[in-house]
Amino acid sequence: MAYLIVAKQGNLLNEKADFIVNASNTKLILGSGVSMAFKRHCGIELQNEMNSVLNSIDSDLVQGDIVATSSGRANNFKYSLHVAVMNYNQGVKYNEKNPTIEIIEKALQNIENYLLWYAENKSDTMKLVLPLIGCGVGGLDKTDIIKLYKNFFTREVDINCEVVIYGYNIEDYKQIIEIVEQ
Repeated sequence: MAYLIVAKQGNLLNEKADFIVNASNTKLILGSGVSMAFKRHCGIELQNEMNSVLNSIDSDLVQGDIVATSSGRANNFKYSLHVAVMNYNQGVKYNEKNPTIEIIEKALQNIENYLLWYAENKSDTMKLVLPLIGCGVGGLDKTDIIKLYKNFFTREVDINCEVVIYGYNIEDYKQIIEIVEQ
């Protein structure tokens, strides 16, 4: 079976889901864009949990890594999947902070690994909600990311998962629909 892909427009944090993806950074700081929306919707409790998880890891996160947490005080989804998109590790120069398509592809594979584990251990059906990762502050081209999503989420997989891809504005939504339905 393949993932079921759905496109929506608006605030992804209003969606009822099992998992919502947060386009974060290697320091797991809820700063701007989608991460700021997470902070506002899920509360400071989420940032505190993220800090605790990061402190328990023996090494720095690298771009493409995934960290799972609760949804903080949000009650419309179960878990946050924080993708280390921007590289905020010490010593990284300005031009090395931004993600690449390969990093987003690695992140998708890491998300899928988590979903496979969840399907095996928790539930055989689930709903994943994600933004256009890396297209805000990260500067990646939305068309490239949408095509990557389409290629990734139309493969055969052994899980039953609805994937909701959110476009922040109507133009993003229309572009998602156009590319996914080709």
